Amino acid sequence: MSEVELFHEWGSVQSFKVRMCLAELGLPWTSHRIDLSRFDNLATAYLAVNPKGLVPALRWNGEVFVESSDINELLVDIAGGGQLPLAIEDRARARVWTRFEDEVVHPAVRPPTFNLILKARVAKIDAIEFGELIARHPLPARRAAYMAAANAAFDRTAVINSIRIFRDVLAKMERALAATDWLAADRFSLADVAMAAFIDRLDRLAMPVLFSPFPKASGWAARIRSRPSFAAAQGPDSARPDPLVDTGLVKALLAEAFGHTATMEMESL
Repeated sequence: MSEVELFHEWGSVQSFKVRMCLAELGLPWTSHRIDLSRFDNLATAYLAVNPKGLVPALRWNGEVFVESSDINELLVDIAGGGQLPLAIEDRARARVWTRFEDEVVHPAVRPPTFNLILKARVAKIDAIEFGELIARHPLPARRAAYMAAANAAFDRTAVINSIRIFRDVLAKMERALAATDWLAADRFSLADVAMAAFIDRLDRLAMPVLFSPFPKASGWAARIRSRPSFAAAQGPDSARPDPLVDTGLVKALLAEAFGHTATMEMESL
């Protein structure tokens, strides 16, 4: 079997998906960490791998693949099905969930991640150095958006909107889990791998209380967290340099998102 090489960052949601898939399939892989806190994704060497400067990227048989959901389907094929073979209709439902994670969940994760975690990271970088680093970004629109967001005030509205989307996501999961043991079928699939990354990010954002009104989704999350592949995908804490979020601020944001006062217990949301 050709060597699987993964270019990834330990704190990246989409990289998490691929690492968990690799662990579920038992595929050996070579790690190339792209430290986003040092903007390694903008280095010439990495841009030669992925000109968009995004993670993850996977190299196999001399070819580079750059979309996490496509990468995971490729990995299943490489492993000959491995632990994730499904009937045709189950695979179709799984793809609905992987697209949902790509198109709805991941975009919703960005505002709270940036405002609660990344802004604190950027604040530690000298302004001139930061400008020089971000100027290397190959996508002008993303470069401009990143600069504007980094220099802007905390975007409370954007974070609250994301929190409300998170609740809708969990409600959708609750409905699906009323019909099947896992999200797409009665067995674990790539749908669960994709949404496991969402669970990890909610934990990092100190928002697991959002599961409280959704017992089936909460049980699913507990099963996900207990899988060895979940811990493998998380990697070492030392490689995830995210600062601890301000839990008091998170509590206030959660309360505001759902029309409660900030002094109410989060468990009542």
